[in-house]
This record gives sequence, structure tokens and C-alpha cells, in this order.
Amino acid sequence: MKKFIAFASIMTASLSFTAQAFDDEVTGPYFSLGANHFIFDGARLLNDDTDLFIGLGTQITNNWSFGAEYTRLQTERSWTGGSDFDTHFYSISSSYRFKPRNQNSFFWKLGVGNYTEAPETNHGLATRLGAGYDFSLGEKTSFTIGADALSGINKGRLDWVPYVSLNYFFGDVSKRTATVVQQPVATKPQDSDNDGVININDQCPNTAANVEVDSIGCELDSDQDGVVNSHDQCLQTPAGAKVDANGCRVILTEDVSIKLNVQFANNSNAISGEYNDEINKVAEFMRQYPDTNVTIEGHTDSRGSAKYNQQLSQKRAEAVMNYLVNNLSVSADRISAIGKGEESPIADNDTAEGRKANRRVQAEIKTTVSKPQ
Repeated sequence: MKKFIAFASIMTASLSFTAQAFDDEVTGPYFSLGANHFIFDGARLLNDDTDLFIGLGTQITNNWSFGAEYTRLQTERSWTGGSDFDTHFYSISSSYRFKPRNQNSFFWKLGVGNYTEAPETNHGLATRLGAGYDFSLGEKTSFTIGADALSGINKGRLDWVPYVSLNYFFGDVSKRTATVVQQPVATKPQDSDNDGVININDQCPNTAANVEVDSIGCELDSDQDGVVNSHDQCLQTPAGAKVDANGCRVILTEDVSIKLNVQFANNSNAISGEYNDEINKVAEFMRQYPDTNVTIEGHTDSRGSAKYNQQLSQKRAEAVMNYLVNNLSVSADRISAIGKGEESPIADNDTAEGRKANRRVQAEIKTTVSKPQ
């Protein structure tokens, strides 16, 4: 018995250390009290015997456990008149259960034991191989039915040991329950600015209330001019246009003008075809700037009477005016024609080249416009 007390003290210290080392998984140390029935190998010449046993162990994980057991057998020789025979059996073993602790489960066991027999004081090592079923009775108790085979290492004898036991666990029930039962609490994704886009996807986390946003939580800019809709006073700005802080186009003011110069043959008001493009440019300018008007001036050289030249210059100016109205659809109320005669020469009338330059119709249109960028 002294040997068992020493053995049990060592195992208790070892199991306490093991329980601390695996604190995150163990269900804790346990104590077992049971009864086993030794069916001895016939070569032993011993009567079978039933006795109590005690065990100490620890449930290392939900599936693995490690423990030690002690049994004292008081049997007798099997022949007639045989003497009493005192046997002590110590063992250590590891068990694997197929379902976690606190559930009914099959298990198997593997270990090693030692017989100490009196009065002969014989010793014998034996392997211990067994299986059984564990019934859970609650958080701290279970009931076990099992059977082991004890095979002598030195003498080759095989003993059979069916048994039952009641087991009590000392572990922290609340810790085990929290480990098994506790589930993560689902949290609703946050949307701090209440724009319908959760924070993790929101690239504009401080959007003002009641504004329309896109898929990344930023306020819409419908015309893509860089000014969001709530601040944009010009919501349909053309693409690429320069805008101000209100989303409206930047306007520039500039002066524009065009000149007309059509020359005529001597004593003629007929327009030569070579000047059609020149007149077309004037018509296009007036269409682009509909607020503009034009005064067309007719001129002659100095040959002939002044009265005749006045009449001829008027006809030349009117010829260009009629071409603009009749051929190029410019409104007549935007055009006036005036003959200047020979009074405004631009070249020397004493030369043929000078007189040709003076036989002309000319006009200049100027205006100031506001032009968006």
C-alpha cells in the first residue's frame, strides 16, 4: 500500500501539471472508482477474482485522456486446499474516445502494468489493451463499461479483465461550456453617414444627409464636371468644358471681325465667280454671330463723271447685298448698301493697277462675343 500511495502522489502531481499545460483544451483531472473481474490465464493456477480498483487521470483534450489505476486482488491457488495469494496490479494507460467528452462514446485503451505477487514477491510486466463504452451522466460524471487484455511480457500469460467504473471530473465546468457552446455574435455592418453604403465600402464616409450617392458612397456628379449635384447650378455642362465653383462654364470675352473685298471690271457691277468664297465667308460669319449687321460700300476709279461713278458704286454695293440675301439666305434687314463713288480711293488712279484696286466693294464686320471655354 505504501508503494501505491507514493505512486498515486507522483501521478497526481503529474496530472495537475498536464492539466495546466493544456489549459485551453482539457476538461480536467478525474477520479475513477470501479470493480473489475480478473480471469487469470490457466497456467497461473489461480482462481478468478473480483475486486475494487481506483484510478486517477486527466482528460487532456476532448478525445485523449491519460490515467493510472491500482487494484489489490486477494485470491487463492486453484488446486484443492490452495493457499491465499495476494496480488497488487499497477497500470498506466492512454485512452482515445471517438466523440468529445460529455457525449456517449466508444473508446480504446493502450497501456502497461505491473503485477506484484505475495507471498512469492514475484514481479511481472504486462501490456494492457482494451476497449469499452463511456456513458455521459452530466458535466462532471460518466459511467464506463470495458474489457482489457493483460499480456505478460516475460512469461507470455494472457489475463482478461472486464470492468465497470464511475468517473468524476474536477475541471472547470463554466470554462468547458463556454468553449463548446459560445458562438460569435453577428454584428450588423455599420453605415455611419446613413447613405446606404457600409463603412468598409464607403470612400466618402461623411456624405451629407439626403443626397444621392453612387456604389462607393460618393455624391453623384451627373455631368462629370467635378462639381457634385447638390452644388452644381448648371447640371448639363458639356463634357470637357471648363467650369467654375458652381459647375457653370467659364466665359471669355473676345473681339472678332471679318473683311470683304470684291473687285469689278471697268464700268461693270457684275460679280466675278472668283469672289464667291469671299462672300460665302461673310455669310457664314453672320450666321455664327446673329447679332451682327453689315454695311457694304461700293467704290469706283476716277474716270468718268462723279455723278455716274456714284450711281455705279451704288449698283456694285447692291449687287453684293443681293447675292448675300438671295444666294446665301442672309436676312435683308441685317444688310445695308451705300455707294461712295470715286471719293475714297485706296490706290493711284493714274495707273491701271491703281484704278483696278479702286473698283471694289468692301465691308468689315466687328463684334464682341462671350465665348465659353
